[in-house]
Amino acid sequence: MKSFFILIFGIVLAIIIIVGVMFAFKICPPIGPWPTPPWCIASLQTKNVVPNDKQESTSTVTTVNIKPKTAVVPAEDKNSITMNDVLVTPTDINKIDYPKFYNTPAIVKATIKDPYCAITKEEVVYPVSYLGSHEFPQIKNAPLPAEISRIIGIKDTWVPEPNLNKSCYSSGYTATKQAYEKTLERVKVLGANQISFTNYVHFSDFKNAQIDGPDKAAVSEGDLRFVADKASKQNLKFILYLNLAPGKQTVSDIPNSSWLSTLTKNWEPFVLNQAKIAEETGIYAIMINHFDYQPTIKGFEDTYQKEMTLLLQKMKTIYSGRVLLMIDPIWGADLSKLDLLLKQVDGFIYTPVTNILGNQNDKTVSVNNLKTLYLDNFAGLGRDFNKYNKPIYIRILIQSSKEFLEKGWSEDMFCIMRGSEQCYQNKLEVDFGAQAIAYEAMLEAIAQIHNKHFTVGGVDSYGYWFTDVILPSFSQPQIAQSIRNKPAESIIKAWFK
Repeated sequence: MKSFFILIFGIVLAIIIIVGVMFAFKICPPIGPWPTPPWCIASLQTKNVVPNDKQESTSTVTTVNIKPKTAVVPAEDKNSITMNDVLVTPTDINKIDYPKFYNTPAIVKATIKDPYCAITKEEVVYPVSYLGSHEFPQIKNAPLPAEISRIIGIKDTWVPEPNLNKSCYSSGYTATKQAYEKTLERVKVLGANQISFTNYVHFSDFKNAQIDGPDKAAVSEGDLRFVADKASKQNLKFILYLNLAPGKQTVSDIPNSSWLSTLTKNWEPFVLNQAKIAEETGIYAIMINHFDYQPTIKGFEDTYQKEMTLLLQKMKTIYSGRVLLMIDPIWGADLSKLDLLLKQVDGFIYTPVTNILGNQNDKTVSVNNLKTLYLDNFAGLGRDFNKYNKPIYIRILIQSSKEFLEKGWSEDMFCIMRGSEQCYQNKLEVDFGAQAIAYEAMLEAIAQIHNKHFTVGGVDSYGYWFTDVILPSFSQPQIAQSIRNKPAESIIKAWFK
């Protein structure tokens, strides 16, 4: 009897030690008849979860430990990972019954092959916790009026490896070009009839307003011609956005009028170079100013109008398409001092407020609440800009992190250190539901204000990812503004019909 008790004690002690080790390292056991440890259970809160015990992975299973709440995927295995409590989503959006598919998710255990480097997949897999706790919205009053252009804005990066993950390798821009062509096929399925694409240069010396020349543009002339040609073959009109990135420079607000004048003159060679290529390749529209570095020009209206009007005149001599002005840095300035410039461009680009809940007492994430806020934003836009009788292209930038609607944008292409966190984005709570709700609210608001407050020229779902990758490694597709393989993609498809 004494030996029996010693044996029982030993077994209990071993179990305690094993559970303690599993807790310390957040190890999840295989699915079985035993209880799932609490640290392995994805929090679904209000969702109605429907387990699907008939759906099985056909891949070879390898053991991987994962923390479902943060969905930080270990870096040691780049070929395949196995995850519990995940949703397997077809990349063919026609196979998704929205919103039922997401409101009653089928939770499984699955193995994902090539989770970080693949260009296309038949299915993507991600933790069901990514869905968040919101009920996915019904789609109401879709589609958009026929005269509004349906635009998918391709992710604003052009690097040899489209996922920008260190473990992925490609020769030259082969992988990115392949990913781009596949993406064009996909956006056609969504109903897009236009794309936007971004080229950019960097500051070389901010203090002296120096900018890299066209020869150092992120997208070379040859590649830009390739991009334009492939879009044309897909019968997609092409809007070329231009960007001025800080690079390694520390930037600030505009210091003085002389500096702004110098900056615009140094910006000119890149713009004219892009306009020449745009004319030769049949690009439908091109942006004259830039984003990323986009301070308010309030107080410098006279200088801005003088320099930008001169640049516009030069553009018009070599480019016959539409020239668009992004009005984000202009709104709030004295528009009476910009009247000549605003009358001469062919249309405006506007990015609605991203942290729309930031200053609100009611921070409810619902279609009605967000729609009201977007409508207020658009009403102000119409009051200031409708008198110019120009179409306004709405560039939607809504990320899929829980904090986005309050705190705004986070870098999604590479890791950023914040405090002691080497990659703070990995700690952001993913919330596909909040993104979907905001998209539905945005689109309902756009449909309501069109031809009332102003004419909507197009709706641009901006930042569409090049690949089907959804899990984070070095880049952060899970929190990105991209709707690819997220519930908001179903919403865009309905509105783009």
